[in-house]
Amino acid sequence: MIPAVMAIDPGVNGGIAIIDSNRVPYYLLGLKSSMSQRELVYAVRDAADALSGLGSKVCYIEKVGYMPRDGGKGANTFGRVDGLLRGAALAYELELREVSPVLWQSKLNCLSGGNKNVTKYKAQELFPNIKGITHATADALLIAFYGVSTLG
Repeated sequence: MIPAVMAIDPGVNGGIAIIDSNRVPYYLLGLKSSMSQRELVYAVRDAADALSGLGSKVCYIEKVGYMPRDGGKGANTFGRVDGLLRGAALAYELELREVSPVLWQSKLNCLSGGNKNVTKYKAQELFPNIKGITHATADALLIAFYGVSTLG
């Protein structure tokens, strides 16, 4: 059994979460559009260190692409942040496992169809003791929950 799983919801307004094998959140960080490249790399480093301290290297990352409505600049920004987060995760020797939104959302019965409130409410339901779950952190929590459930 894997002792803990890290999850990354990539993108400018994504998040990073770690959940242990008992499905207890251990680490949670919302990413902000104001974060520099260095801050994003440090965020992955800090999470990777926390995960390693729990005896794991497994990291689920959402397999997503840009949204056409974001335009060229938005697509470029998304691609840059996604690539940076993936590169940092690999540099810190995490074992990346891609998971599509449809797969993890189906498993957790929260197909959002793009409505972030659906996944936020599901995260609040599964983690009622966490105050302040945001759109940025909800998906990361749920992806980590999916990972722990899949490996458990």
